[in-house]
Amino acid sequence: MLIVLGCEPIRNEMDEYIYRPRSTLLINKVDGKNHHNYTCTLNFTLGGVTGSVSETIDACVIEEHSMVPQVHEPTNGTISAQIGSNFSQLCSVFVPGVGLPFVDVLWCQLNQFEIFTSIDPADRIYITYQPLRHQDGPNKGVWLEVLLTFSELRKEDFHINFTCQAQSSRGHPQAYFTLVPADPNILIPIGSLFGCVMVFFIISVIIYYMFKVDIVLCFRRVFPVLYTNKDMDGRLYDAYVACLQPCAIGFSEEVETFTLQTLPRVLEKACGYKLFIAGRDCVPGEAIVDSVEENIQASRRLLLLYTASTFSSKKHTSSTSSSSSNNNNLSKNNNSEDNGESKMGEGGSGERSEEVFPDTRQNLEVLLAMHKTLLEGSLKVVLVELEEITSAQLALFPESVQHLRKKQGAVCWWREQRKKQRRRTCMTRREDEEKAEGDAQLSPSLSPSSRFWKEIRYYMPVRGKRAVYPERTALLNL
Repeated sequence: MLIVLGCEPIRNEMDEYIYRPRSTLLINKVDGKNHHNYTCTLNFTLGGVTGSVSETIDACVIEEHSMVPQVHEPTNGTISAQIGSNFSQLCSVFVPGVGLPFVDVLWCQLNQFEIFTSIDPADRIYITYQPLRHQDGPNKGVWLEVLLTFSELRKEDFHINFTCQAQSSRGHPQAYFTLVPADPNILIPIGSLFGCVMVFFIISVIIYYMFKVDIVLCFRRVFPVLYTNKDMDGRLYDAYVACLQPCAIGFSEEVETFTLQTLPRVLEKACGYKLFIAGRDCVPGEAIVDSVEENIQASRRLLLLYTASTFSSKKHTSSTSSSSSNNNNLSKNNNSEDNGESKMGEGGSGERSEEVFPDTRQNLEVLLAMHKTLLEGSLKVVLVELEEITSAQLALFPESVQHLRKKQGAVCWWREQRKKQRRRTCMTRREDEEKAEGDAQLSPSLSPSSRFWKEIRYYMPVRGKRAVYPERTALLNL
């Protein structure tokens, strides 16, 4: 037998053409040049007659070929998943070559000899064939992808190998993955707990700043044993009251009534504090400097009472007195509330001399108080604002007072009086008004539970019950 390529006979060459038994020709490394007509000639002798038979085959070379498939996914590892959740895993196979490969990709469970063939999403486990993707470039080929989906993971799905296998004439590569139960996700509960804590903290801070005074006063009342007893600290007074003296700039009957009647009535009689008030508790004939220094040193707090014209010099008296008369919210009803209380003598509250002088005592009180609170830090000063202060009036205040007012604020008596005046304006029956004016004990401005007196009590010393020992001292400042 002889095979002829065109007109040239094909020789048995190991590198390109090889003759095999049963009249078979093997062509190595087929390419476009092997596209020819191949003629097979058979010479024979039959009955003494020699002859030959020939057949021509048109060999058409098609440039399509496929190499061994490569499984890229899964990666022969474990995957964590939650029981009851849905899960999907892609089987990704790359087939190097040209043209469409003859490769089948399937999902199976080799341990139980089960092949997943369902494509119905209604089934718990089903597969989805993805579109073919051709890859160009030096490494040409086709990507075959099949998606395995679990609509609900069950306990029996875990710790089992799910295998993706590519079947072709070139080989049967495969890869698998194993499901394992996922660890509890602690990020969600931790995040939820952190969020709740932050919300609770923000709400607590808002509530504390809105009701700070009430919370602190309630805490002091409920837990007095947490606070030290101040009676053994060597000081005689809970507070030194610094106020204007008669014939001083800014002095008025309302200031005098508040200082000598309203303040002692609430803080001393209702709350049990001990106050030092100049003009009431001074020793006759005592030098002003000695009296101020000794009594401030013997006091735990200093209540600085002031109006719009308290710190004004004589040259500012005319300008500030006019604005003070417009902004003065000290209600003269303090006199009507305290009808049962002692009044100033007619000589003191009736006709007064038109000549006013700077208050030397209060200037000394302010100077010592600012020195002790701002420089030494040994005294706490509480600013008590008796009438509304405008920015122009505030500019006339000493810088130390302005700094302290900006730093810690002031307790405003005029706000309490404004609320009281508003309540009286809303009264519709005359007998209710007369009853409210006649019953001083029912007046909100004299009640220790009103906002003004709560703020005063907040700054006053704590009346604790815990004894202080020299070798062991505990401080609790709220």
